[in-house]
Amino acid sequence: MYQLNYKDSYQVDRVLEYEDYDALMLSLSGCVTLPDTTLITSLTHNGVEIYQGLLGNLYRFLITYHENN
Repeated sequence: MYQLNYKDSYQVDRVLEYEDYDALMLSLSGCVTLPDTTLITSLTHNGVEIYQGLLGNLYRFLITYHENN
C-alpha cells in the first residue's frame, strides 16, 4: 500500500491511499488537479517513507523505484 501526504493550496494536510503501484501511477497519469509544485511531505510504501519532494518529480521517481524493488 502507498500513502501520499501533502499540503494543499490552503496549507491543509491531505492524505491519499493507493492499494498498489498501478493505482498510484494511474492517478498520476490522468488529469491531475494538483500543480507540479505541490510539496509531497511524504510518500510511504508499506509504512516505509520513500519520497519527499515536488509532485512534478514523483512520476519519474516512482518508475525508477518500482524497477529496483
